Amino acid sequence: MEIRPPALLLPGQPAPAAREAEARRKAAGDFEALMVTRLLKTVRAAKLGDDLLGGNDQLRDMMDEQQGRIIAGAAPLGLAQLLAKGAGK
Repeated sequence: MEIRPPALLLPGQPAPAAREAEARRKAAGDFEALMVTRLLKTVRAAKLGDDLLGGNDQLRDMMDEQQGRIIAGAAPLGLAQLLAKGAGK
């Protein structure tokens, strides 16, 4: 059990429970983006097509990470919602 001192709320500042819930949602969304990025890297490692980036691993990794975030944001798998819900219990 963790004992914390009472938090002082400033005007316009969200309550601790709201901040915690938002932090859970963000962490769950980041995790989902990470999973999509891993999926993209796995598919790319399977050599399903030509390497259009000419073997530039750093550029490919950055592109995979960005695409993972975009895909997870545009068409979520539902993993983030499940994690955020489960973490609040």
